[in-house]
Amino acid sequence: MNVQVDKWSVRLAQASLEKDGDRKGFAMLTHEMYEQRIAARTQRSALDYFTTSALLGRPDPLASDSPDDVSFDLTYKMVDRLVIAAVETGARFERDSLQSDPLAWLYSSQPPFGGARPLEACLTAPGLMRCIMFHALDLELGTPSDLVDQILRSDGYMSGEATTGGLWNTGRDRESAGHGRTLYTATIVDVRVDQIHHVYHAMMACDLAEARGLLRLRYGRQLADQAEVRRGYDASNPLAVSMVSDAMGAILAMVASNPQSALAEGLDLQLESRFAP
Repeated sequence: MNVQVDKWSVRLAQASLEKDGDRKGFAMLTHEMYEQRIAARTQRSALDYFTTSALLGRPDPLASDSPDDVSFDLTYKMVDRLVIAAVETGARFERDSLQSDPLAWLYSSQPPFGGARPLEACLTAPGLMRCIMFHALDLELGTPSDLVDQILRSDGYMSGEATTGGLWNTGRDRESAGHGRTLYTATIVDVRVDQIHHVYHAMMACDLAEARGLLRLRYGRQLADQAEVRRGYDASNPLAVSMVSDAMGAILAMVASNPQSALAEGLDLQLESRFAP
């Protein structure tokens, strides 16, 4: 591939040095490069795109179907569960900057699922619920299955009482919490070896507990537990000064003074910045 790139570099250089500036020839040359690149990409195996070790030794998903392919029946519910499990897993790994490969995690046996592979466990409704809550609570990847059961029971998720504890930690459910809401703002400074992550968030909530619950749902427990949450809007906060524009600051100040205004309806402000130290 490097030899091919070098060849095209030489030809491009030659074309650019032509005295008459033959733009038509240059366009034909770049079009030829484009066609060859597309042809090369279509011939690649999926393993060239998905470098995870989970796919090594597995059939190429981009290859044509064969009568010899192993098949099994899935209901629409099962397909939906797999999609949801994949989305939740990918979001968790990205949110918490986990070094592991989310696809490899789904394909391999995991302690939280009693040694079963999440990809298979999530075909069932209980398995999917376990996956969703496992990632929402930001539990360690190696958490044993029995400990996961204890945590889910204590938070009420296994008994259908999630609205009275756990992430929300309040006696209200989300539907009945619309009245009496006010503005809450939160700042997060997450310093790691490879990056510095700043978050400024504004939301409407009934109380501090609900505000923290919303943060956990959005950012996960690990980041949410680092958040400084306050009622109202403080324009002098360092992150507010650096991340919130004057126009948005004026809106937040108006919402803080009048939580019942139209501007407060569905307010959900999320500002993030990342720096490499």
